[in-house]
Amino acid sequence: MKSVTRHIACFCENTFDAQVPESADLAQDPEVEALILGGDFMAVSCPVCGKRLTPEYPFRLTGVAGIGELFLVPEAHRAAFLRDKLEYPLGTPGRVAVGFAELAEKVLVFSRGLDDRVIEIMKYYLLTGAAGGPGPETERDVTLLYRGEEGDRHLFHIIGMKEGEVGVARLARPFYDKIAAGVEARVQEEPFRDFCSPPWVSLRRVAGGPA
Repeated sequence: MKSVTRHIACFCENTFDAQVPESADLAQDPEVEALILGGDFMAVSCPVCGKRLTPEYPFRLTGVAGIGELFLVPEAHRAAFLRDKLEYPLGTPGRVAVGFAELAEKVLVFSRGLDDRVIEIMKYYLLTGAAGGPGPETERDVTLLYRGEEGDRHLFHIIGMKEGEVGVARLARPFYDKIAAGVEARVQEEPFRDFCSPPWVSLRRVAGGPA
C-alpha cells in the first residue's frame, strides 16, 4: 500500500500531518478490504484531543474482482467530478465510488461476485416503490446502500426516510437473478442507462445523496 503525507485539520482547531493511503492492490494488500468494510480506512486520531477522524482523499484500489480498478472520489469533490474538473488524474478505472460509503459498498459487492449494475437497478425498484421501498412520494433525499446477504435475501439500508433512523429492505435472491439474466439489454434502456454506465455506476447520479 502506498501512502502520502496529508495535512489534516481537527475540529479542535489543531492541525497535524498524517500518513494516508493513496493506492493499494488487493492481491498484495488483502487487509485493505477489511479496513474499508470495517470503516477504519484512512482513519486517524488527533494528537491533541484524541478525536478519531475519517478524512476523505483520492484513492486508487487495484486488483478488484470483475472490474480491475476502483477509484475513490471524495464526496467533497463530487461536483468537480461531474463537471470533469478534478484537480488530479482520474485515469481509466473500471469503477468510480463517490465517498467512503460507496467505496465500502462497491468493495462488498465485488467481493461477493455480484454485478453492481444489478444492485443499482434493485435500488431503483426500491426507491420507486416497485419492490416495496419508500416510493416516489417521499419528499426526502433517500440513499440506499447494499449491506450483504441475510439468509437467501439481499439486504439494503435505506437512509434518509426518517431523521436519525435507518430503514431495512430485503429482496429475495431470485429477484437479483432475474435482473441479472437480462442486465445487458436493460442497461441500454432508460432510466437504467442514466445510472448504470461506467465508471460511476450509481443510482445517486439521478436520485438521493448530497448534491
